[in-house]
Amino acid sequence: MSFFSRLTFLGRFTIIGAIAAVVCAILYFSGIMSGCTENNSKEAPSLPSLGSLTKKSKYDATLVVNPYTGFAPIVWGNGGLEPKDDSYFAKKYGLKLKVIVMDDFDAARSALKNDDAQIEYCTLDALPVEMSSSGTMTDMKYFMLLNFSAGADALVANATINQISDLKGKRVAYAEGTASHTLLINALETSSLTMDDIIPVKVSSGVDAAQAFKAKQVDCAAVWSPDDVDCINAFKGAHLLTSTAQSNMLVSDGLIAKKEWLEKNKDLAAKIVEAILAANAEVTNNKTAFNEAAQVFAKEFETDVDFALASSSTINYASMEDQINWMGLNSDYSGMTGERIYSKMSRIYSGLGLCKSVLPWSKAAYTDIVELVNEKNSLTPEQKKSVGTAEKTFTAPTVKEDTVKAFSNKKVTINFPVNGFTLDNEARATIDREFVDIVQSYANTRIRIEGNTDATGNYNSNVSLSKKRAQAVVDYLTNEYKINRNRFVVVGNGPKHAIEDGVKESNESYRTTDLQLIAQ
Repeated sequence: MSFFSRLTFLGRFTIIGAIAAVVCAILYFSGIMSGCTENNSKEAPSLPSLGSLTKKSKYDATLVVNPYTGFAPIVWGNGGLEPKDDSYFAKKYGLKLKVIVMDDFDAARSALKNDDAQIEYCTLDALPVEMSSSGTMTDMKYFMLLNFSAGADALVANATINQISDLKGKRVAYAEGTASHTLLINALETSSLTMDDIIPVKVSSGVDAAQAFKAKQVDCAAVWSPDDVDCINAFKGAHLLTSTAQSNMLVSDGLIAKKEWLEKNKDLAAKIVEAILAANAEVTNNKTAFNEAAQVFAKEFETDVDFALASSSTINYASMEDQINWMGLNSDYSGMTGERIYSKMSRIYSGLGLCKSVLPWSKAAYTDIVELVNEKNSLTPEQKKSVGTAEKTFTAPTVKEDTVKAFSNKKVTINFPVNGFTLDNEARATIDREFVDIVQSYANTRIRIEGNTDATGNYNSNVSLSKKRAQAVVDYLTNEYKINRNRFVVVGNGPKHAIEDGVKESNESYRTTDLQLIAQ
């Protein structure tokens, strides 16, 4: 999700990497070096030294971030990396934060563990790698949602790839253990594919993935915005396959801190969360504040304003309601949650060998601070209103959605009774397992459910039956999971595909219910 430096996790746990991190941290904090860093982009800023910071300082807390526009509301609210007396945070909350930009992940985590910083950024989908027996951050707690990637991570592809399913057997560049890797894994799932189905080309960052794509070394690349635009313009046929604009709750940033610090500083932590949420709301709802935040970010992070404005438009800054929904504190909310993303990626990354024995969500998350802010109830209705977890409004589908191109297609065999369309327990379990995560993760897409049959029996009867079966799936999803009914397009193909393939005999492969995603 970061435009510069979502460094891979696998390399962080090698002996050499650990030694390098220790040496780097020592040099960093002693002031001998201005930065032992790996800069992945010419826009990456020079990094300040932490040598002058002490545990007893004029700051309320020190927050470590990376060069990502998702932190623009924070630096705007603070008046910059150094707090200003006339800043939004200072005047409204009496709050002064020291914001440190560190593009070296290991050195940043060392700062947190050594108490040179109290709070630090994280990407929730990749956090399981650290919150495991093979990780180093099990004494930390995830206590706040900051923002959602809403187009900041993307898959770009060449002309040979029209749907996700076309990635099978193709060369795909990605940075392992990063947010863009998360997007790739989940995109593959929408067409019943896994990482084993592609030819993986591992690179160090999303920037490197973009370079490989523009050089035509790969067929597809998981990149960071705004590199996706450059990739699309690089050569004829290059296009956007999908992005987190469709899977808008898949990738998110948050804040972590030591549990000990959170326990001892609950009121301060609550003030920080409240201030950030208020700044998020100002930047989201006030065009002047949005532009000012881009200008402050551009100055402090040494990039240009146009880049900051474009980047900010691909981010949903979290609100109070988003916190409550995401943290599982709203019993009426039925959408994607932090726990589900964290647990799912724990299983996936464990399967890829990137982590093992991951802490359960109950031990990784800390909801006390969000609950304290919610109980205080001092934010305005506009500041509370959900943004990232808000349900998108869909109009009723039209006939054109029956045939409009989908970017994914997941074929699943759901067992119905002969000539029937009633879902039994096994059928419902199949839908729960195969469809629900996709429907909720890709909350900004329209969903087409297509029923299919083989070519045996009466054609017209098969068409009618297949549509009733597709409708049964939609009814289950809307009733059980409160999915907006207007998102769904119901199509009954009957034996259409079997006839096209010349298969006339009984064949279970054609008795499928397909879930297709349509970009809006």
